[in-house]
Parts: sequence; C-alpha cells; structure tokens
Amino acid sequence: MSGSVSAVSNVMRRELSGYFSTPVAWVFIVIFLVMAGVFTFYIGNLYARGISDLDPFFQFHPWLYLFLVPAIAMRLWAE
Repeated sequence: MSGSVSAVSNVMRRELSGYFSTPVAWVFIVIFLVMAGVFTFYIGNLYARGISDLDPFFQFHPWLYLFLVPAIAMRLWAE
C-alpha cells in the first residue's frame, strides 16, 4: 500500500512542478481569484446585504470550478 502511495505522490509532484513551471498555472490562479472576488463582492452583493456571511462566496464556487477545472485539465490531457 505504501508503495502505491509513494508512486502516486511522485507522479503528482512531477505533474504539479511541470505545470507551475509555466505561466499558464499562474494565469489560472489570477483568473480564479479575480472571478471569485467579482462574484462574491459585486454579483453576490456582499456589501449591500449588510450581513457578514460567506454565502455568496460558496454559492458561486461550483460555477468557477465548472469552467476552470476542465480548462486546467485540457493541458494534461493533450500531453
């Protein structure tokens, strides 16, 4: 069991280091952070609601993942 965990962690480490060595990963991180901020503060009306909760933040996260995760995975499938 520990041999397979070690193999998976080695593959994961190699893939992530290869992915973050290019600017593409950093661009996706910036896009995610900007979109999360826009959805939370502007579209979710966080300031206008007068309530200090994270409901708008978690309400829009599945939609962000719906579009960004496949875009990130396209590079991995292409190789």
